[in-house]
Formats: sequence, structure tokens, C-alpha cells
Amino acid sequence: MSVINQMLKDLEQRSPESNTDATQSGNVAVAHSPIKIVLVTGFCVLAVCFLSFYVWQLISENNALKAEKITNKVNAVQMSSAKNRPENISSQINTSKQINSNENTVQNDPINVHVTKIYDQQEIAPVNGQTAEPTDVDKVLSNNSAETTAKLITTKPLVNNSASQVTPAKKAKIIADTHSHSGDSSGHSHDIVDIVKAKPKPKVNKMSVSRRQLSADELAEQKLVLAEKALAAKQIEKAEKLLEDVVIIRPSDSQTRKKLAALWFGRQAYQDAVNLLSQGIALNGKDSSLRQMKARIHLKQGQFTAALNTLKPLAQLKDEQYQVMLANTAQQAKQNKIAVDAYKVLIAMKPDIGRWSLGLAVLYDKNSQFELASMAYKKALTKNDLSVSSENFVKQRLQVIGQ
Repeated sequence: MSVINQMLKDLEQRSPESNTDATQSGNVAVAHSPIKIVLVTGFCVLAVCFLSFYVWQLISENNALKAEKITNKVNAVQMSSAKNRPENISSQINTSKQINSNENTVQNDPINVHVTKIYDQQEIAPVNGQTAEPTDVDKVLSNNSAETTAKLITTKPLVNNSASQVTPAKKAKIIADTHSHSGDSSGHSHDIVDIVKAKPKPKVNKMSVSRRQLSADELAEQKLVLAEKALAAKQIEKAEKLLEDVVIIRPSDSQTRKKLAALWFGRQAYQDAVNLLSQGIALNGKDSSLRQMKARIHLKQGQFTAALNTLKPLAQLKDEQYQVMLANTAQQAKQNKIAVDAYKVLIAMKPDIGRWSLGLAVLYDKNSQFELASMAYKKALTKNDLSVSSENFVKQRLQVIGQ
């Protein structure tokens, strides 16, 4: 009994294990079934997509081929109709061009007269009096031939210079349709005149570029402006070159000549500056500014006699600055007589200034002309424009001369 009981217990223990294995295998089968469904569904969707794309591609290619055939057919019809156009149209165009060359222009708004000539079109009657209905291709051919043979010839409006002119009220639009006839007899010829009001042509702004040679004065002014800019930019060499060109163009321009001489004087090219000023003095001997500038250059070099010789030709010039420079230069060159004459000119110009009388008195004093010096000193004291030191000097010299 114990053995039987033992066997029954073993069976009871084995039965739950087998049940658990069965449930696990069922769960695995259930778990694998949704994955298969998803895979199959995805494959089917992709297949449908590829099939749809293939069908769409076929349809689009078919449509493209059909459109190409239609366009080729229309082009062929147009080419055939263009070949059948009458050659008289070209002759009419040439005739209209000759007429246009002899016409006058109209002051009112122009109109374009389009003359269309449609020539006879003959159609062959069908056999046994039967009329056949035209196909689509024949209709297209007939329409295109009617359109292409209607050649527009643009002519200018004719003008009656005596009385009549074309007015906008007289402009009209006459349109005649082309009729195609079928029958035993030949076709009819129609002359159609199409008068269309033309749109006024917009005015086109045209810009023309022409070269104009500058005059001498204009060229000189242009170079002067460039020279001023070069000086402002401290481009001295460029400014000198431009001023040289201006002097060559306008030799009588003393201002430009002095500017160039000042530039050369600044870089110590004294001889070039003197030569330049001498040329200007030769052209205009009465220009005192050129002489003064040349004299300063000579004084800078210690050439007192050359400076005096430059100033002497205008010794009687009624210019205060010029006479003062002449007097000082004459004293430096030990030419007191010229200096005395210069002071006399200054006293004659401005007698109320005591400096000129004092300068003249000093010259007389140096020349030992004491009586004239005493008179000049006393005259200088009466002007009341001398400084304290000058007054003391005058009083001292009067005392010495008086003794």
C-alpha cells in the first residue's frame, strides 16, 4: 500500500508540472501571433503603394505622349498652312514700305491701318455630289490657314496737307470674318480692310554720351581744382605738376604762377622759383606782386642788389607795401637816394603818418644832411603817432643836431 500511495503522490506532483508547461507553450504561441499579423499587413501596404506608383507613372507617360502627338499635329498643320500662303503678300509689304517713305508724319495721334488680303480658296467637290463632313484635323487646318494668310501690313496714315486730317472720331474698327465655301464652283475672293486704333508708342528716354573737347580755360580750371585737392591731401609733387600745366595753358595767370613759385621756394628750389617769376614779369612788367615775391627770394639769399633791381622799375608805384619794401631794400643795398625817394612817395600818399617822416629823417641823418634831418624829425613829432621810444630817440637826435 505504501508503494501505491507513493506512486500516486508522484503522479500528483507530475500533473501540475505538465499543466504549467502546457500553459507556457500556449502563451508563447499567443505572443507570436500579433507580430506575424503586423509583418503581413506592412508587406501588403508596401505592395499596394508600389503598385499604385507604377500605375500612376504609366498614366502620366501616356498623357505626355498624347500631348506630344497633339502638339506635333498642330505644328505640322501650321507649317503646311504657312507654305501655302500667297507670295503676293510680300510684294504688298514692299509696296507699303515705299508708300511709307514718301508720306509725311501726322501731328495728331497716328493710327495703324492693317490691310488683310484673303485670296481665293478652292475646294474640290466630292464625287457624285456628296458632301463629306470635315474632320477635326480639316477644321484645324482651315482655321489656321485663315489666320496665317491674314497678313497685317502696317502703314502710316495718309495726310491731306490742305484741309483734312485724321481725327479720333474718324477711327473705326472693321472686322470681316473669313468664309469658307464648298461646292462645285471655285471659292470667292474677299478684300477686307481692318482699321484699328493703334496705341501710342511710349516715349523712350534715350541717353547719349558724347565727347566734348574742353576749352583752355575749362581745362585750366579743372586742373586748379585738382591741384587744390592735392594740396589739401599734402600731395605736393602732384600739385606742382598740375600747377605747371596751368601755367603752360595760361601763362598770364599770375596767381597760379605765384602759387607754384611758393611751392618751389618752400622746398628751397630758389632758382626755379626766380626763373618762373622772371617769366611772369617779362609777360606783365606792371605786376608788382610778382616783383615783390622775386625780391623776397633774393633777400632770402642775401642778394640785396638783385632784389633792388627787381623793385626799381616800379619806384613811382602808389602802393604802400611796395614802397616800404623798396625803401628797406635800398637801405640794405646802401642806395640811400632810392630809399629817400621811396619815403617821399609814402609821405605824399599818407602825410598823417609820422613813421614815414621819421624814416626820412634817419636817412638824412646818415647822409649828414642835418638841416633836412632836423626838419624831418620835428615834422615826425607833430604827428603824435610815434611810440615813446621813438619820441625819445627823435628828441635825443634833435639835441645832438642842435649842438
